Amino acid sequence: MAKNNKAGEIFIWVWNDPAIFPTLKIAEQDLFLRIARRAGLLSRFCHILDAARLTESLTPKVQNHLQGARVVAQEDARMLRWEVNRIQRAFVESDLPLILLKGAAYLLSDLPMAQGRLVADVDIFCQLSDIAQVEKLLSKNGWEGVKLEPYDQRYYRDWMHEIPPMRHRERLTEVDVHHAILPKTGRLNPDSNLLLQDIEPVKGEKNIYTLSPVDMTLHGVVHLFYDSDFDKGLRGLTDMDGLFRHFGKCDTFWQTLIPRARQLNLARPLYYALQMGAEIVATPVPKTVQEEIKAFAPLLPIGWLMAILMRRMMIPNHPEEKDFLSWLAWFLLFIRSHWLRMPPGLLLKHLTKKWVRKWRFDVRNRRTV
Repeated sequence: MAKNNKAGEIFIWVWNDPAIFPTLKIAEQDLFLRIARRAGLLSRFCHILDAARLTESLTPKVQNHLQGARVVAQEDARMLRWEVNRIQRAFVESDLPLILLKGAAYLLSDLPMAQGRLVADVDIFCQLSDIAQVEKLLSKNGWEGVKLEPYDQRYYRDWMHEIPPMRHRERLTEVDVHHAILPKTGRLNPDSNLLLQDIEPVKGEKNIYTLSPVDMTLHGVVHLFYDSDFDKGLRGLTDMDGLFRHFGKCDTFWQTLIPRARQLNLARPLYYALQMGAEIVATPVPKTVQEEIKAFAPLLPIGWLMAILMRRMMIPNHPEEKDFLSWLAWFLLFIRSHWLRMPPGLLLKHLTKKWVRKWRFDVRNRRTV
């Protein structure tokens, strides 16, 4: 655990054992709820307390906070289901499968960890050759490509694993259309065709699919340990914990997880996920899996440094305290994510372009003050 972060350590302690929460002092409960809200986990924790029948023992004031979080989550889930229904309706004119990723896939699959989980947009997946048709279907039904500068358009279409976001002209909801789970220019390049071959239908839904349980989990692993969105690290880690716990009830899940990770070239991110999950949120991992995944650990200095940085990002800080070391950890992981995303020459060109554009924007703003 990170040193000198008592608030974060207490938060993790209570998160792993929710029965402790009612025994906390009012000030401690208040701090926990503030940290949970900041981490994007308040609605999720509310559902956990409800499921454990612990809510009734709390004070009316705390129950009011939880009720607010509960209502937000219910409305978020309703809107997400409606948005998926609208996309499903747009796909009726084609023979393309609607393949959901991340939050939408968790909710429509009725996974336990989706209860109380908030979602900002809808992520869908398709073959690269079908991108133009998917864009056309969405455009015909109210979604428009977010207006970007020519360089940003090229950044998405030539280098990334998705096209620019599409936003509905009336509801302002966004859809992210993916043709891969990692950028084309990245160090790791999982074969999208392998993922598409194993998609599974969503029960009770027509023409809606998700990735297979193992692939869904590995996609979450990649999103957490390969991307740059580390300010939501703990939420991502609890997502992984939920997927491991739910799918891990089936023995074949653990038997096929590491072989599939090797096939997709994702064994290193999986190592980090299992390591951090077991250490921080007590993810139950079979001993045989723990031993087998060690073969994909990085060299000792890198592994040691990564463990320190990831702990800093995944154990939350006090909401009113600024921590330079946590900022430094975020910055180093941010640089790492870009280093993994692009080869050195392209990365230097990209960062230079962004810096020059930001500098020009700042100069214009100063002149107008």
